[in-house]
Amino acid sequence: MDHPIIKQFEAHAELLDISGSAEAIDEAIVQLATWMDGLVLSEDDQALLCHIGAVLYREGLRGRMGMRP
Repeated sequence: MDHPIIKQFEAHAELLDISGSAEAIDEAIVQLATWMDGLVLSEDDQALLCHIGAVLYREGLRGRMGMRP
C-alpha cells in the first residue's frame, strides 16, 4: 500500500524487528484498549477503534489456535 500512515506502520515494524522486540498482537491489543479507556471518544470513533480491536483480537485468537483465516 502506498498510504503515508501505512508506510509509518511499516517503518515502525522494521524498527521493532531491528530492536529485537518480542511484542506480539496481544500486547498491541492491550495497549489499544488502555489508550481507548483514557479517552473521551465520539460514538463513531469508539465504533471504529472497537472494530480495529476486534480484527486484531480475532487474528490473535486464530494465531493462538493455529487457525487460518
